[in-house]
Amino acid sequence: MNYKVLVIDDDKPIHFMVKSLLKKEFQVLNAHDVQEAIDILSETHVNLILSDIHMPGISGLEFLESIRLDEKKKKIPVLIMTNLPTVEKEQKAYDLGAADFIKKELLNNDKEKVLEIIRMKIVTDVRVDGLDEDQSKKKDRLVMKLMETAITGSFPKTVETLCEGLNEIVSTKFTGFWMVHGDQTNALHLKTANANNPENADDLSKEKTFEHLKESKEPYLSNHVFKEDEGFFVDYSREEGLAAEIGVPLFAVSERDLLMNNMKIPGDAEMFGVLLLKRSVLFSSTEFELVSRLIKQSGSILYRLFKKANS
Repeated sequence: MNYKVLVIDDDKPIHFMVKSLLKKEFQVLNAHDVQEAIDILSETHVNLILSDIHMPGISGLEFLESIRLDEKKKKIPVLIMTNLPTVEKEQKAYDLGAADFIKKELLNNDKEKVLEIIRMKIVTDVRVDGLDEDQSKKKDRLVMKLMETAITGSFPKTVETLCEGLNEIVSTKFTGFWMVHGDQTNALHLKTANANNPENADDLSKEKTFEHLKESKEPYLSNHVFKEDEGFFVDYSREEGLAAEIGVPLFAVSERDLLMNNMKIPGDAEMFGVLLLKRSVLFSSTEFELVSRLIKQSGSILYRLFKKANS
């Protein structure tokens, strides 16, 4: 268990319930007040903070304010636990970087939903050096929207949220998402700058790069698809002047399985989707790292939703 969750609450039974729920998947650290939490954070790297909002002395919101002043600690994902969140407190928590609220009653009434929220928040925690401030803010907004949409359980809407968010971050001229069923594919989301889609856009299986993706199981970046062997719909890209392309395979792996495998795709995982981004301007290596990691890791959310919708 490589992932650590810090639980901050002055109520001892809450610590017992959370540990009982998370102990099979995460290492749980306990703090009964904010000072104890600060002491733990000064010595230990944690992957997620699960904090009560109402505590004697320093409150959960005041704690959030304090860690946002620290360059390293402010990047730690935070989920707020509470019984009665107000609109004002919710908005302040969001402004301070909290990803979501978890009602404490769910610890008894819907344990799987709590686990899903925690897993989602950790798999979408993608940090990439070199992002400019605008891209970083857009990435954070996408992660928040993605979680909000995924919680509703809608697979198509979550795919749309991911594609539109990526388009906003890296300003693409073409965004496509295909479902993969063995050697067959079908387009679930296609968006172009001029509403002109590639010929036979539904069928990726006839493209040479499709077989390459299935074999390599790795994302690729090509800034010269007209001249290189790697790339989808090359004739279309040439006509539209879209020389730069990122392609990322998505695999049949849930968030739980991805976390238990230390964010690595198991070798026997089947490809269940492909996400393709094109534009005329070259993609940077920083953009490629952000896009490929975000798609790979959030793809585990999409797979869970797809599996649930088709069960």
